[in-house]
This record gives sequence, structure tokens and C-alpha cells, in this order.
Amino acid sequence: MKPLQNIAILSNASQKGAEEAGLQLKQLAEDHGIQVKISEEFPVPCQFLEGMDACFVMGGDGTLLSLLEQGVRYEVPVAGVRYGKLGFLATFSPEDLEKQMPQIFNGHYKVGTRSLLSYKEKGGDNKLALNDLVVKSGSNGRLARFSVFADDEPVADYACDGIVFSTPTGSTAYNLAAGGPVAHPNARVVLMTPISAHTLTSRSVVFPSGVTLRVESGNNPDSPLVSADGQPAFSSTPNFPLEVSASELTFPLLEELNHSHFRVLRNKLKWD
Repeated sequence: MKPLQNIAILSNASQKGAEEAGLQLKQLAEDHGIQVKISEEFPVPCQFLEGMDACFVMGGDGTLLSLLEQGVRYEVPVAGVRYGKLGFLATFSPEDLEKQMPQIFNGHYKVGTRSLLSYKEKGGDNKLALNDLVVKSGSNGRLARFSVFADDEPVADYACDGIVFSTPTGSTAYNLAAGGPVAHPNARVVLMTPISAHTLTSRSVVFPSGVTLRVESGNNPDSPLVSADGQPAFSSTPNFPLEVSASELTFPLLEELNHSHFRVLRNKLKWD
């Protein structure tokens, strides 16, 4: 890959040590003749990634996810330096920055692409999620009822706490906690996993790209809650039905040349 000339650094000041590490990386980059733009602002400043060769995020996966829209729009690969508790996306080590970064600066890295979910409410515009879209009961302690269709073909009616629609990247997040399968990040699929379904035979379903899922809300006492990557998916009460599919867009991640997805899984999920 080409050597880096202009980089952005985003530090999550709420994570202990992240701000200091951001300043350390800034100094390392400048010592290599690299132009640096740095910020601790949330939400991320508009056009923060415009013209950048790469962005380094000091924080957990949530901090990295805040750059989703700009990373896609400007096609800037994002690298995470882990400061979160259980991050699968932030894979660089804060302790090894001085050893890791010179090789990265010189172009010894690779760019992986992660598939995204495209979702929208009735009459709305398409939005993107890197991990998942979660549709949940709007009533504490009460089941919700949803119907799911795949390209207008009925899939199932669910009585449950909610449903997780996940990308392969998000398969190790809420999807996994709800009992769903782990998918390789290069798979072009959408995973659907019911949360605490009332019927024991309700299980995860994996759909290929090209299929559009439609989610209808049943006769629920309160409007369901909908979140995308852990944040409210819509600015107001969503209009059902919702549509969910694999987006044609992808999110670029900067990784070390020897990065191993399964090594990360073995470490994070304690498979060793």
C-alpha cells in the first residue's frame, strides 16, 4: 500500500490513556514527516476525514463506529487502537505504537472492507449500520410481536423481546449474546436472531446479499424501539414497516499485514 502522508487521529478523552496515546501517535507521525489532524470532539467534526490517507481511533469500537459515515463517504481506512473493554474492531495495541506505527506509516498495511446494513423506515431514506439494527419491545417486561418477510415471502411471526439484524462484523456483538452464529467478516450475509423468543424453535436465519427483509410491527401496546450500532436509529418514532438489507457500500478498515480475524476471535472469546 502507499505510504501515509496525511492522517487523522480521533481520541476518546473519556477512555483513560487514550488522549495521551493520541498525542504520542501525533508526535510519531510528525517525526516521519506526516501531516496530522487530531480531535477529541464528539460527534466528529464535519469533513474530518476529507483528504486523509487514514484515520487512527484511540478508544473502543463505539468510538470507531462514530466515523462510519465519513469513512464510507471519503473512502478513508480507519484503524482502531484498543481502549475499550471488548473491542473486535480496534485491534492495534496502545503499548506497541512505537514498534507498530513506523511500518504502517511506510505502507506496510492492508485495507479490509466490512459489509454494512442498509435500513430505512417507511417513506424514509436509507441509513447505514456496521454492526446491527435491533428492533425491541417498547414495553418493559412485555413481549413484542413482529412479522418478517424476505422479498415479500413470509419468513416467520415472532413473539419475543426483539430481533437483531446483524452484519458479519456485528455477529460477535448483540447477535452473539442473543445466541446467534459467528460469521466470517468477508461473508456477504445478513443474520437475523430473535431475542428471548416465546417459541423454542425460533432460531437465527442467515440471508444472502440481494434479499430485502421487511419487518412489520404487530399489535404492540407501545411503539417498538429501534437502534443501529447501539444508538437510536431514527430521530423520532419509526414508521413501520422497516426494510433491512446488505448494502452495496463497504467500510474500510486499516489492518496490519499479519492481522488474523480468528486470532482476534480466539483472544476475545477465550477459545484458546
